[in-house]
Formats: sequence, structure tokens, C-alpha cells
Amino acid sequence: MAHPTTPVTSPALGDLAASTPADRNRAVDLYRAAAMVVVALGHWLGMVAVLRHGALDGGNLLDWSPEYGWITWIGQVMPLFFFVGGFASATSLRSAERRGVRPADWIATRLHRMVAPAAALATFWAVALAVGTAAGIGGIVSVGAVGAAIPLWFLSNYAIDTALAPFTFRWFRARPAATAGTLLGLFAFAESARFAHVPMVPQLNWVIGWLGFQVAGFAWQAGMLPTGRRLAALAAGLWALAIAAVTWGPWPAVMLHHGGLEHSPTHPPSTALVLFGLAYAATAAALAPAVDRWLARSERAWRRTIAANAVAMSVYLWHMTAAVVVVAAAYATGLLPEVEPGTTAWWWTKLPFLALNAAVLVPVVRRVAPIEQRALLGGPATWHRGVPTMLLVAALLSASVKAWSSPHAPVLVAGLAGTLAVWHVALRPARRTA
Repeated sequence: MAHPTTPVTSPALGDLAASTPADRNRAVDLYRAAAMVVVALGHWLGMVAVLRHGALDGGNLLDWSPEYGWITWIGQVMPLFFFVGGFASATSLRSAERRGVRPADWIATRLHRMVAPAAALATFWAVALAVGTAAGIGGIVSVGAVGAAIPLWFLSNYAIDTALAPFTFRWFRARPAATAGTLLGLFAFAESARFAHVPMVPQLNWVIGWLGFQVAGFAWQAGMLPTGRRLAALAAGLWALAIAAVTWGPWPAVMLHHGGLEHSPTHPPSTALVLFGLAYAATAAALAPAVDRWLARSERAWRRTIAANAVAMSVYLWHMTAAVVVVAAAYATGLLPEVEPGTTAWWWTKLPFLALNAAVLVPVVRRVAPIEQRALLGGPATWHRGVPTMLLVAALLSASVKAWSSPHAPVLVAGLAGTLAVWHVALRPARRTA
């Protein structure tokens, strides 16, 4: 195995591939890495940054051209990520239980893996904001920092689900039907409150909705899902229900949030998103045996899957920063196109945009990936912590990365500071002494 301070090299990949247990579900690893790449490509494709009447304009393609909403039925892979995350968490929790690892320590280790690369990103933008403010362009830099934070909603929700995982998993193992039924009931209650225009209550589904996909992953790991044709039939039925929900129900036929929607599919998660996500998850689980066999046969494909997972979080966290850098450079040099978003001419501009984004992202990932890999191989400092403390840390992390995406400068700064505080105070590794 590679040393924690070095990137994963080809020999290390070979060692990891050769030492893979025969019973490992390799499809989970492929799905996780693929989801991160799809998200990055989706954000790059859907990002609008153009000159309109000589001024910089930007946002989400769906704000200009909602007819492209069908693409989100391919690119909305976050339910799949939470689903495979539930599978991975269940596997890890079973192992931790056998080794006598305390729930608080398990939570700390998992949060450490998430926050280490996020802290590097926060440090970059904190420094950029300080330098920009000193140079008199703090407002422009803050816009870039907010754009870079677009992917961080995932971290906000995943941190909460991870902190709750030891307890939801224990509950699920004891009473799987009651766990699923309770979550569905709470979700339906909060969803009903949305349509009744009850304030605050619908926001519960930010937690319950994504937690439901995690619990579905628990069921997959426990072998509770049907298999073969029955699982394929379940997936088909869920797809039919998802299509029916957006055809005859009040939800739009889009699986990403954008401006102008009366009922957002994701802010918070809606019934339509849950049906869609479960259909996606069931399809992935149905295909998993074939995917797993292919990865077991092809050492090359499996090694690439391992390599992709070693940098997946780095790609996810930094891909919008790369896009912001490219847009800033294009604007500064007068190369930003003046085209209408969604038109054929605009789509042609995406080819060089994607290439430039990748050209910026690749060296950045090479630089920051060792941080992610050290976090995967190491752990947080050993200090007295209990479950309440780690739940508080997760809540602070969630609130901080949410604040980071705020267009209000004081809130943005507080979000960056909070993310760094969580890392340095609660989760940073202990310093080694001679």
C-alpha cells in the first residue's frame, strides 16, 4: 500500500487490486467514482457564463432553457451516491462493531475523511478572498467563492447522514420494516406540510429524504433487496411511478433545482425525487452483479476504479473552482463568448470550455489528492469525544458549508471560517513528536 504522504502510484494500485477480497462488491466502488465524475461534467455542461450586452451574466442553463430538464434524468446521480454510501457505511459499521470501535470514533474518522479535502478548498478561498479584498476586488472574488461552493450542499447533507449512521444502522438491523416505515411516514408528513404551506416543517426532508437513500443502501448491503428479475421488475415499477408523478402530479419533470419552479424537486427532496432516486438505485443494484463480475475479470478496469476513488472527492470539491478560474481568465482576456444560452452556438462553446476546465482541474487534483489519500489512510487526533460532541461537529460542518454558498459576504466568510474551525479544532490529525 502507498505511504500516506504520497499519491497512489501504479505499483500501489496493483497491490490494492491484488489484495481485494473476493466478496467485495466492486460495483459500489465504480458507482461512487462514476457519480463524482458525472456531477462534475453535469455542472460544467449546465454552467452559464456569457457576455450579454457587454456584461458578464451567468447561472444555471435551466434558468434560460428549462426544456433541457430531461438531461437531469441522466445526470442527477446524488441519490445513487447516498445509496452506495449507505452500503459502504453498513459494511464499515459491521467491521467497526467486530473490532470494538466506538460509534463516536467511527463518526470522527468518517468526518475526518470528508473535511480534510474540504478544509484545503476552504483555505484556498479564504486566502483568495483576503488577497482580493486587499486588492479592492473582494466582491468579485466572493462571487467566485460562492460558485465554487455549488457542490458543497452534498457535504452538508452527507455529514449529517454520516453522523446519524451508527444509530440508524442499529435501528435498521433491529427493526428494518419499522425503520423504513417511520422514515416514509415522516417524509410524507413533511411533504404534506410543503403543500399546505406550513413553514419550516418541509425542511425536515433535507435530512429525511437523503437519509432514506442511505437506509436503502443498508438494505442492499444486508441482502434484503430482491434479486434478478424481481429486482428488475421493482426498478421498472419505480421508474413508472416516477414518470407518473411528474406527468400527473404537481412536480416538474426535472430532477434538479432551478429558478422559477413552483415545487422544487430537490429543495428539499420531493416525492418525485425519492421515486426517481429509488428507481435509479434499484437499477444500479440490479446491474451490480454483472458490473462486479466485469471488474473482477478486468484488472485494468478495477485498477482504474481504485485510482478514480482515490481522487473522487478532490475532483468533486475542486471542479467548480477550476470552472471559476477558467471563466475569470476568459472574461479578463476578452474571450468570453457573447451568445444566448441554450442555443446551438452556445453548445459549441462548451467544447473548449470543457477542455480548459479539465486542463485546470487535472494539475489541481494532482496537487490536492494526497490530502484526500492521507485522510483515507489516517484518522483524526485522539482526544476525548463522545457521541454528542461528534453530532455537534457534524451540525457545525453542515451549517458552515451551507453558509459558504451564501451571496452575503459576512455569511460567506463565516462559512469558510466555520469549515476551517471544524477541521483544526475537532478533526485535524495529532501532531507527531519525536
